[in-house]
This record gives sequence, structure tokens and C-alpha cells, in this order.
Amino acid sequence: MLKKSLISHPRYGNIEITRNPRARRIIMRARPNLLCITLPTIATQKDLEKALETFGDKLLAQQETIQLVTIDAYYRIDTPHFLFELQPHKGDKFLIKRNARHTILLYPFETDLYDTERQAWLRDVIKKCLRHRAAEVLPQRLQQLATRHKFRYSSLSLRDSHTRWGSCSSKGTISLSIYLILLPDELIDYVLLHELCHTVEMNHGDRFWALLDKVCNCDSRTLRMALKKHKCDII
Repeated sequence: MLKKSLISHPRYGNIEITRNPRARRIIMRARPNLLCITLPTIATQKDLEKALETFGDKLLAQQETIQLVTIDAYYRIDTPHFLFELQPHKGDKFLIKRNARHTILLYPFETDLYDTERQAWLRDVIKKCLRHRAAEVLPQRLQQLATRHKFRYSSLSLRDSHTRWGSCSSKGTISLSIYLILLPDELIDYVLLHELCHTVEMNHGDRFWALLDKVCNCDSRTLRMALKKHKCDII
């Protein structure tokens, strides 16, 4: 089970720490105003401080180059399963209209969308809309693939994960990032099949890759390389 915590470091600022029993090494990523660090369960505080001492300044430098996209009337997400946009209206309240993949956030004409607090609120709204759409699409597709290839899993959870597209526990519990819904169909299926294969082979040994390649019609390497061009986030 993943365990998350948020700390405030005197030198490196806000750090989100995720302890993952499947992690074999420390993984560090920079996000706006936040460093994300994944630790193996056995990693100590000393291991964390050593990693920060080695890579912390580089992460801070990367952090300075990351700019948040402004969410305004021109903001738009357009993917096969999720279309999101904002439109002004004459009412005095924010409203959400949904129609299958299309979500419209209606906002009052006089709203200052560029206010810092409003921008943070808008990001939260988009994440909730993403989660709603992911819940409509991903469970059904996972079950379809499991049935087709005769896999069994115990349960599914959707998470606001910025570091992993998916994971599978030793008990067959699959977790998927809500940002998976932003990918094209072939890459969504690749991630789902990757996690389903872990219900049979828990490691990334030769038998795992052979099984994954089989269910991906011998195209797993191409799909894996294509997936690396995407990131599970909206910035």
C-alpha cells in the first residue's frame, strides 16, 4: 500500500513523500512549488537526506523552469475521451455541463479567472472532472481486457497520481492514475494490460515482458516507447 506524506524542508520547500513497497530505488521529480519523492519502504531518513543533498539543487533548478499553464477562456483539453473547456455565461454561479466526453465549465462574465486562488480552484475542478470521466471509462475498459485475456484482479482504485500511470499490488488490487484518461486508446490499453499482467507476474522479469508482448500483439516495446512521451499531469 502506498503511503503519502507532505513535509516542509528548510532548504527544499514542500516535499511530497510516497513510500512504495514495490519501489527499488528513490525516484525524484520536480513540480511547481513541490518536489515529489518516491521511496522504497526500507529507505531511511538518512537515505532521503542523502538523495536531496545529491539531487536537490538540480530539482530546484528544474522547478524554476516549470510554468503553470493559465486556465482562462482559451484553455482547452481535447483528447479522445475527455474534452474540457470554459465558457462565460450570464448567471452568477459556476456551472458544469457534461455530455459524454465533453465537459463545459460555465463561469460568470465578471469573474477574474487570473486570480491566484481562482487558478488553484480551477485546477481542482478540472481534476474532479477528470476523475469523474476516468470513473466512467477506465473500470469498464479494464474489465473488458481482463475478460478477453482471462486475467483476474481483486479491485480497482483511481488516484490523482503524478508519478505512475498505474500499479498492481500482490493481492491483485490495481490502481490507475486519473490522467490515464488523457491518453490515446492504444496507450490506455497498454497501461491496463501492463497492470493486468502483474496479477500473474509481479516483477518485470522475462516472463512478464513475454506475457505483456503476447497480449499487446507483439507490439509492447513500441507502445512503451510511445508512453514515455506523455506525462501523467496537467500543468
